[in-house]
Amino acid sequence: MNDKIIDGMKKEGKPFKYVMIFGYVFAILMLLSNYFIFDVKYSDAVILKIFIIYLMFGTFGLYGWLYAVTYKVEFTDDKVYLRTLFKKIKFNIIDIEKYTVKRYRKSVFYQFHLFINGKKILINTRYKDEFENILKSKGISQ
Repeated sequence: MNDKIIDGMKKEGKPFKYVMIFGYVFAILMLLSNYFIFDVKYSDAVILKIFIIYLMFGTFGLYGWLYAVTYKVEFTDDKVYLRTLFKKIKFNIIDIEKYTVKRYRKSVFYQFHLFINGKKILINTRYKDEFENILKSKGISQ
């Protein structure tokens, strides 16, 4: 085959991007509204709690967006390269002992759990048939 298949999650990061923008904008607006509006209906403690909640929404969105943007899996006939937000893994397909595959909820992704030397590695990809054909051609059982 010798084709290199590259898969990522850039499109799936859009909702997280909007959550990040929503959270950070409202956190800033909460502080500015307290500063510019002198008719204060809320105490400083309540405004601080609301600010922290919006800040957490923004941070959650930032994490999800960064993870989706940096996730990348490449596989060929003999190697797999996985890059996520926190780790980079490169291994040979021959090293895989066995695998399991299932669809991730109702999305377009399939989750492959690969068992390599007692470790379990999770790979999400749209290309289920292509990756399974490569695994089966190397004699790896499910």
